[in-house]
Amino acid sequence: MTPDLEDRPVPNEPQIKADTWFGMAIAGFVIAIVAFVSAGLWVFSTGEELKMVQKAQAFTPFGAALVAIVTFFTIAWRGVLNTTQLAYQAQQLAHQADQLAQTKRQNDSKDEENLAKLLMDGAKLLGDEKESHVLAGVAALQAVVTSTRATFAPHAMDILADLIQATHADYEKRKVFNAAKQALNNGAARGQRAQRSLSIDFSGLKIPNGVAINGVSFIHYVDATFYDDQFQLFADISAVHFKGCLFEECSLPAEMTVSRDCTFDSCKIAKFTTSMVKNNTFDDCDFSGAIYSGSSPFGSRLKEINQRHPLHKLISGGNYFRLGEPVRSRHSIDWSLFLDCFRGLDIEDSDEEDTEAALDDT
Repeated sequence: MTPDLEDRPVPNEPQIKADTWFGMAIAGFVIAIVAFVSAGLWVFSTGEELKMVQKAQAFTPFGAALVAIVTFFTIAWRGVLNTTQLAYQAQQLAHQADQLAQTKRQNDSKDEENLAKLLMDGAKLLGDEKESHVLAGVAALQAVVTSTRATFAPHAMDILADLIQATHADYEKRKVFNAAKQALNNGAARGQRAQRSLSIDFSGLKIPNGVAINGVSFIHYVDATFYDDQFQLFADISAVHFKGCLFEECSLPAEMTVSRDCTFDSCKIAKFTTSMVKNNTFDDCDFSGAIYSGSSPFGSRLKEINQRHPLHKLISGGNYFRLGEPVRSRHSIDWSLFLDCFRGLDIEDSDEEDTEAALDDT
């Protein structure tokens, strides 16, 4: 067998075309008509009834064969015709699929062009003096970071992060700051992240209330005040560092261990370390069921050099744990030496006593 024949693909369609089968069916039909007419003349040419029956019976098998041949040609013609039509329809569907794919590629390319233009227009508007134009630029960048096509989202996130860094300390630009913060958070909610690291300093601001900013590589807060409603909006607290901040009635997650010179007032503590206690201040905080992963306060070396363990800072702060919910640690520690131990109704009982005392005074 020659290489040409070996490489030649085997066709999926029948080798005999529909026109050929149709011609054979017509020819067979004509031959059958001629045969039946001839047989009829032959059968009825004799006058004897018995001979006519014998001749008719003798021709019957041949007649049936002719009918079968014509039927076969007709069925083959219809089968080939249907196969050809199906092949044509398959080609049409493949052509339509190619057209749809090409249209999709064109649309995708057009979408990327539109996003690139939106990114450039938004960045230009940020440099405008009018606040309304700057806000329009932020809206354009937000459309880029929240788009289903994330090609330019990281670039837009970087620009928004830079805008936040530039406006956070300017009270007159709070609208721009809030809009950029919200756009950055919206992008973070869709899994986008800027490559920027931010340092947000609230020192000297009229309103030092901290706001949760997500979607950056790392963020450092200085002298901010956080309340629980805003604090809970942090998506990844492990990427946030706090210095000199005040936390009012916040529930601190276990991942939050990076803070310095901060004050935790009436907060719920989930996890703490020796350095966390050493570098911060805790007042009226609830340590019930918290995890302590620091060192033991009863080491022999501490007694020799007469140093106080950082946990002693918790004693004077009114910090507590509820009875039956002690701090969990790998060390054997009597936490009542460092924290107040309250029964479940102690706090409520004290409130009732204060109320009764106030009524007696009246």
